[in-house]
Order: sequence, then C-alpha cells, then structure tokens
Amino acid sequence: MLKAKQRIRIEWGNCDPSGLVFNPNYYIWMDQGTHQLIEVSEYPIAETLTNTRFRGCALVSSGMNFRKQAYYNDRIELTSEVEKFGNKSFTMRHEFTKDEILLADGFEIRVWGCTDPEQPQRLIAERIPDEFRACLSVEAFYDTTV
Repeated sequence: MLKAKQRIRIEWGNCDPSGLVFNPNYYIWMDQGTHQLIEVSEYPIAETLTNTRFRGCALVSSGMNFRKQAYYNDRIELTSEVEKFGNKSFTMRHEFTKDEILLADGFEIRVWGCTDPEQPQRLIAERIPDEFRACLSVEAFYDTTV
C-alpha cells in the first residue's frame, strides 16, 4: 500500500506544562497524515470535490495506543497508510516513531462522504470509487515533510 511519511519537530505549543506532547496533537497529526497520503496518491480529489456530490473522507471513528512519551524538541516521524478498504469506508493506520522506536500508533475509520440528494445539508456514506482504491493501493513511499 501507498505510505506517506512526515517528520515532525515537537514544538513548545505541542506540549503540556511538563514538556510532554499533549495527546490531542497526535489526532491532529493523524488527520494531516491522511490528507497528505491522499494528496500524494494522485487521485484528483480537488476535481472530485468540485464536480460531484463528494464532500470529503469523513472521520467516523479513531483511536490511539500510547507506548512511549515524546517531549519538547524531539524529532519524530509519522507514517500513514490505508490498512484496509471496505465498501463505503477505509481504515487508516498511523505510526509515530522516534529513532525507529514506536511511540504511538493509531487508526482512523473514514467514509466516502457525499451530499444526500434528498437532504442536501446531510452527509451520507457511498461506495468508494475504484480509482481511489487503486491510487492508494500502489506500492510506493513518499516523504511529505514540508
């Protein structure tokens, strides 16, 4: 499967008063990892958002396992990939490492979110397009660090 890696420098604002990473930041970074993976996949996401009822890959569930702490000024890496595809959903896997030691791992379950044609203010899950699956299933590894 396609993988995206980003290097993250732990900034003061990412930490609680004791200098440890404030746990909600991992969820922010997982979201960024998902969007960066989709961006490098070459799937025409902007065009799809403009020309179809698709509104985004909506998050419906997430979780984390914290194994070791990260601290202010650490340099860590996040690797993100699709773990599996369902009909209307896909599961993302995210691993946070420092010097190849696993600090935390998490998951996100996302659905292919589209505007409900009967209630336009409502989002519904629809079948994930085969082209999206194919773009995220290629064997490749990208460094998305800015």
